[in-house]
Amino acid sequence: MFSSLNSRLLLSYVFIILVCLTLVGLGLLLFVRASPLWTRATSQRLEEAERTTIQTLLQAGQQKILTPEQFRALLIQAAEENNVRILLLDDVGKIRFDTKGEWLRRDFSAMAQLRPPFPPRLQGVFKDSEGQRWAFVGNVLPDDGKQRQILVFTSPPTRLLLLAWFANNLLPPLVQAGAVALVLSISLALLISRSVGAPLRRVAVAVESIARGEMDTRAPISGPTEVQGLARSFNTMADQVQSVQRSQRDFVANVSHELKTPLTSIQGFSQALLEGAAATPEAATRAARIIHEEANRMRRLVDELLVLARFDAGQMTLARDPVELGPLLQRCVEKLPPQAQAAGVALELDAPERLSVTGDGDRLAQVFANLLDNSLAHTPAGGRVTVAARLADERIVEVTVTDTGEGIPVESLPRLFERFYQVEKSRRRGRGAGLGLAITQEIVKAHGGAVAVESVIGLGTKFTVRLPANPPP
Repeated sequence: MFSSLNSRLLLSYVFIILVCLTLVGLGLLLFVRASPLWTRATSQRLEEAERTTIQTLLQAGQQKILTPEQFRALLIQAAEENNVRILLLDDVGKIRFDTKGEWLRRDFSAMAQLRPPFPPRLQGVFKDSEGQRWAFVGNVLPDDGKQRQILVFTSPPTRLLLLAWFANNLLPPLVQAGAVALVLSISLALLISRSVGAPLRRVAVAVESIARGEMDTRAPISGPTEVQGLARSFNTMADQVQSVQRSQRDFVANVSHELKTPLTSIQGFSQALLEGAAATPEAATRAARIIHEEANRMRRLVDELLVLARFDAGQMTLARDPVELGPLLQRCVEKLPPQAQAAGVALELDAPERLSVTGDGDRLAQVFANLLDNSLAHTPAGGRVTVAARLADERIVEVTVTDTGEGIPVESLPRLFERFYQVEKSRRRGRGAGLGLAITQEIVKAHGGAVAVESVIGLGTKFTVRLPANPPP
């Protein structure tokens, strides 16, 4: 019943208004109880009782002369009929008669803080010996030649009387205010629900479009700040999903392309062997060697893809051992002299012995071997590849691999660590599928570090690996 935004807003506003009106009503009751308004209602009732009683006394006095006993009997009867207490005072304020018979001979002037001579009309509030508040009104009776008497009507203010006065005087405007507030709340709930609900519905429409495969759909940015934030978050998510789908399509296309060439070679040369086209031992050996090389190339591609898949799934387990970078870099450089001599490139190492990090030595060796291999491959004869390590600060070790090669175009630098990305297909020289730098970045990130690249065309390239350092012993 209250599942829609409109109904929930309306219900919440009605509830808030009822709570506020209740609190206001209770506050008014407390205010009235502590103010003269409470006694005013009692005074009005006492004045009405006074008028009717005096009229009754005057009518009875016109018919016959009242004895003191008859006069007091009429007072008792009037007190019972009007539910009040009637006192008869002398001219100095002493109580000569009490319809309840409890305050005889007490000094009413002291109780009510009045001083004789009394004015013709009395009205006020006093407290009895028990602290009970009483409202009273009084009149000086006509002088009959004897001692002057004062007739006082008194009654304690009651909660029932207070509630009746509240219902008659304050409740109607409260109800009217509540009705106006209810109408305003309904209008406000409709406006707010439209301002919030309409943008939310547009976001929902965009979600349904994405679910139908319309990946270019985006939610309009409108409505309150929170709804705008939701729309922006949805659009960011849609961009990421679209990017992931594009990456998946590119991944499938790249893998298919990388596998196509070796599979074609394997198929062609194996078919030549089966059909006897490679009749001589030399031709058969050449075909078998090419099949073996292309199979190894496919195996390396699959191994690299499996490594990246383990990183993506968070399943790659790395050792967490102390690793001395000096000896590790020395071993990496010692494996490359044949390639360096064949390419006519000089290798240099500048690494202090006591630089330690925590990690997987084999994977870190893979990182630096990959960077050195790339630098050698793209440095012309007569060039130089330098490996240097230093303590950047107390917590960071920095390893750089710098070459004097052909350099990398500026537009290619942001994409250099993407999977299957290669700067120029023509510069591959039959090398890998463009996964080495992606694996390098994943390994460095898994060690809590970062890898960056700088390059200038014609001057060379520098790769920088930053890793958390172990504190010195």
